[in-house]
Amino acid sequence: MFVPGVIAVRAVHIGLVQKKEIAAAVERAAPTLAPDVVRVQYRFGEDWTGDSSIYFGIILSDHAASQEKRLGEIAQRVETTLEDAINVEELGLQSYFNFRSQSEQANLKDPNWP
Repeated sequence: MFVPGVIAVRAVHIGLVQKKEIAAAVERAAPTLAPDVVRVQYRFGEDWTGDSSIYFGIILSDHAASQEKRLGEIAQRVETTLEDAINVEELGLQSYFNFRSQSEQANLKDPNWP
């Protein structure tokens, strides 16, 4: 039923089969991002609005991270490649990306990131 001024939001829950398909898609896409990206990590959760989300932690090579003029281009390529690979819109997922360099990750020693 349509109610003016009310936006309907569909909750999406990711099942085991979808998680396996997403894992396979990320595994296929990650090598295409080399040498700028050395690791792609992710986890599932809900964002602040309660929408099903995928949170990516992207570890850039120190060389890529040091190229300030290219960082925007690199980030856009990473986001587009991964979102297209897993069909985030089709799955109804919100995607969030965080980036770190190899040396930053080594210094922080945060095994639970992202």
